[in-house]
Amino acid sequence: MTRRRSRHDDDSASAPTPAAADPASSMPDDALRDDRPRHTPLWALLSGWLLGLEAWLRSHGGRGLRRGLRLFWAVVATAGVVLLVGPVINPPLTLDDITSSASHATDDWIAREFAADYRIERDADGRLRAEVEERIAANFPDDVAATGIQRVLAAEYEGHSLAPSSITATLDGEPVDAEISRSPTQVTVTIDAGERLTGDHDFGLSYRMSDLAYVAVDEASGASIDLLEWDVFGPSWPQAFSGLDVAITLPDELADRLIREPRGSLAWTLVGGGEWLEAEADGEPGHSTYRLTNEQNIPPHAQAWFTMSFEAGTFEMPPPSPLFIVQSFGPLLPLALLAIALLFALAARAVAWADARGRPWFVAQHEPPQVTPGIAAHVLGAPRAVELGEALEGLPRWKRARPAEVGRARVQAARAARRTGRIGDLPRALARYWFGGDRRRIVADGLRRVPAGFVRDAFLAAPPALVLVQWGLVRQLSHQAKLAVVWWPVAFVIASTVIAAIVMWIAWSSRPLTRRGALLKQHLLGIDAYADRTQLLDRGPSNDPALPYAVLATDARSAGRRVTALLDAEIGDTSAERGWRTPGYLTWPRLLVIGASLLLLPGMIAMIALVPNPYERGIRYAAFDQDVPGSLWTTVETADIVGELSRASDGRAVLHVTERFEVAFDDSSSRVPQFADQWRNRVEGQTLDLRVDAVRIDGDDVPFATEQVRDTLLMHTTLTEVLSGTRDVEVEYTLGSAAVAATGDEGGYGTGPTVDRVRWAALIENWDLASSWRDHDTQEFAPTRIEFRVADDLYALATESGWITRDTDAADEARDWPESVVPFGGVDEAVADLEMHGVEETTEHSDGTLVASVSFEDTEFGVPLVLTVDDLGVRLDFPAGTFVGPDEDDRRAWQAISVLPFAATLALEVLAILIAGLGILAGLAQVPAAFRPGVFRDLVVWFAPLATLTAAVGFFWLCGDMVPDHPVLPMLGWPLVAAIAAVVAALVLTARKRAPEEIRDELTRG
Repeated sequence: MTRRRSRHDDDSASAPTPAAADPASSMPDDALRDDRPRHTPLWALLSGWLLGLEAWLRSHGGRGLRRGLRLFWAVVATAGVVLLVGPVINPPLTLDDITSSASHATDDWIAREFAADYRIERDADGRLRAEVEERIAANFPDDVAATGIQRVLAAEYEGHSLAPSSITATLDGEPVDAEISRSPTQVTVTIDAGERLTGDHDFGLSYRMSDLAYVAVDEASGASIDLLEWDVFGPSWPQAFSGLDVAITLPDELADRLIREPRGSLAWTLVGGGEWLEAEADGEPGHSTYRLTNEQNIPPHAQAWFTMSFEAGTFEMPPPSPLFIVQSFGPLLPLALLAIALLFALAARAVAWADARGRPWFVAQHEPPQVTPGIAAHVLGAPRAVELGEALEGLPRWKRARPAEVGRARVQAARAARRTGRIGDLPRALARYWFGGDRRRIVADGLRRVPAGFVRDAFLAAPPALVLVQWGLVRQLSHQAKLAVVWWPVAFVIASTVIAAIVMWIAWSSRPLTRRGALLKQHLLGIDAYADRTQLLDRGPSNDPALPYAVLATDARSAGRRVTALLDAEIGDTSAERGWRTPGYLTWPRLLVIGASLLLLPGMIAMIALVPNPYERGIRYAAFDQDVPGSLWTTVETADIVGELSRASDGRAVLHVTERFEVAFDDSSSRVPQFADQWRNRVEGQTLDLRVDAVRIDGDDVPFATEQVRDTLLMHTTLTEVLSGTRDVEVEYTLGSAAVAATGDEGGYGTGPTVDRVRWAALIENWDLASSWRDHDTQEFAPTRIEFRVADDLYALATESGWITRDTDAADEARDWPESVVPFGGVDEAVADLEMHGVEETTEHSDGTLVASVSFEDTEFGVPLVLTVDDLGVRLDFPAGTFVGPDEDDRRAWQAISVLPFAATLALEVLAILIAGLGILAGLAQVPAAFRPGVFRDLVVWFAPLATLTAAVGFFWLCGDMVPDHPVLPMLGWPLVAAIAAVVAALVLTARKRAPEEIRDELTRG
């Protein structure tokens, strides 16, 4: 057999044999067709445009034009860098800007008084039109050389073009010409006297504006409204002033469409205030006039605005202005250009930069080409079997080779075969393929080419420049909140960066085959056909000269398995080569162990986000803490709650509740005062089917909204009218399935048989600490009365009943007392050892109905010590089956979820201790598996540390809010400490070192 050239020969990338390379030879009978795939019409069209552009550019310029285009993209990139790290264009005023300007308030002129009259009307098209007259009493100090004033008006607002027009000015009552300067967003009016001004002067300005209102969502009701919220000072007011008088006049037909009174507000930095405006009694007939006034000295850069909320559809809204469209969607232009570039890059890669054509056919052949397997892999585009091909090529092919040398070469090839095609070997194989020396040699040898030209330059230069511009625009617009909410800046930055990277990768990595490379590729395909016909990968021999190339053209994983079996049979079980199967790569078991280890912490974080903390205390409830918008301005003064239990015709336990409150509404806020309440809607995973039937204020039904918040239902009114003073509030709600499956107390705390339990919490946990139930000045408790009614015949079925409380006989473990009940009429006996103030409890029977009530009154002691630190209500246990609705399966699922955080944390700690313990033993005993890559070492190095870290996160989440003597703390804390110590010891004792057999192999080879 003729000896092939070595992989180190200088002409190792030469063409195939002359016979095989002759393109003019006729197609043999046993030849295989090599049909070129047809491109899609879109790719062909786009690629044709690119080729035409390339030809046109080359015909109009050479190297100078290419340099000019590169310079252009460099300038674009520089602009992006300036936007990214340079000054912010038109930044909003900061607090320092505003406060520092106060010291320069007298450097120009001072506004003694600012007065403005707004006449709001609807034109013939239904659009808002505002006629404005402003009067400014200005004082010019003697040391100021000013000849007039400037007034800045907004020309763009909330996506509407305001189109300021009909601008006229006066000075001291006499008309003057005003200089008007317009920009895309502002109109600057300069009123100049033509001479230096001193003392007091009166300036007048009148103008017309349109479309000040815009569609918004009412914060109080959640409904769509037409909102007119206007700052009378406009975009810029750098003057101090001492008087403000703003009048807003509108026809009665528009005033009737207001959903609430207008509000006027005045603010400077963080200090501000406002009031609800009432129509003047002596206003213009057929019109309503609202006035905002102020007589205090206000520093520069103040804001004064009025807010009017109209019914939806009051005004005809204009289309978005061109400027708003440009500002909102202009930042997407770089992303759009990058998306287009990606489309053209894919087309160029598929057509313009496609491989050259060889013959329309090829033949099966066994003669290997005169190139190395690495070069052949780059010709075929087969990165995953390069190492295997090179290992097979290194097998000795002469008969007098030493057995030890042959054995070692076969072992190396066998190990390479076992790695080939595996997921764990993919990163190394790709790195070897893309960054090895063969990638450069294949271009130098003329087998592939680098497509050069204007188009490739654009694909390499434009994406980074556009990404920099995109980043810069995001940074600039991050200071403009109104625009930043229109689009998703972070998402677009990520998308543009990813697309740019893909386009640049396509342009950088494209290496189409030349004619010579295409012929070599067909030669290699012929070897694949020969190997398939002769089953070369299965029968061998392993030192066949064609085998290193045959493994490149077939599926890498299949080739690896087949060659492994071939070499395994040739190696046998000799002592020198025993243990060659020892994996030094990522097998599927190892990948599963490492992958599972990396998923532990995200899994714990997901559980923390989805599963409530079973040991959480001090839960905040929005209704009681006044977190609902508007509820901060309502305070419960008295409460009377009545609940009545009955059994419906379908067998369900129904509890109808009526709550009556005296509530103080405070109208001093800019928010509409709202009343909120909250009740339990789920108990141990079982729904109570709570529905709010009605909410009334002073006997009138009012709108309200409800939402599920964990195990509670939150109700809050959605009033649009601003109420003030003390009002009577009545709430009716029904528990449609009040009974749930629970464990009775007969065998001790929660160890008895299953019962049907009706547990009604009239007031839920921390109600006595609620801000909405206190007088903030006297800290006295709102008088509260709770009444529970149940038919005597139904009450007779109850095995246990009474008020919810805590077991005072339990050990002194505050916050861990088990729940118990105080029988109706037995308050004094059950809590005799507790100091109670202002608590009364009565029980009576009336018309076959049990009536039990408990009252808490104001006392000199302030807040009384109530029956429970948790829910305040009643509990009745009935034999299982008394009611329809209790679901034992839902209860078991809730119990499993409740114990999941504790069980998961403890299980991870135990697993970490066990695995680390085995690692310690293996390290002390010098077990080889503890030191070489494998599943056991991955468990010690990956799983045990990450399990400990995850358990620590779970521990601090579970126990972060516990009392110091909670029994769960030591149950989870000590195992965590043991796990940390064991993991550290295991990592130290199993530090990576060579295994004994590796040392023996090295000595043997030496």
